[in-house]
Amino acid sequence: MERALRKLSSMYGIIIVKKAQSDLDWLRRNDKTSYIKCFDLVRELMDDPRVGTGKPEWLKYFEKEVYSRRVNNKDRMIYTIYEALKEIDATSFCEHYALSL
Repeated sequence: MERALRKLSSMYGIIIVKKAQSDLDWLRRNDKTSYIKCFDLVRELMDDPRVGTGKPEWLKYFEKEVYSRRVNNKDRMIYTIYEALKEIDATSFCEHYALSL
């Protein structure tokens, strides 16, 4: 029981911003496989946002701790980690290379 409580306290909260929600809506209508993969990636973020599937990559030219993970060959999930708050903002799920934060 204590171990389960410790695991819950170390989990990150996830916030999906408006642009990311629009991306998910588009993927739901047009690319079901990528849509499902996005939810798998988000589930992994809750435990450890810096490692896992999708080849997590720290995007070094941002002031904050911003990472990307591969959704498919074209699209990336972009997210910002706020360690002090134990919170992650998912910013985008599509078109990483056209992104401006």
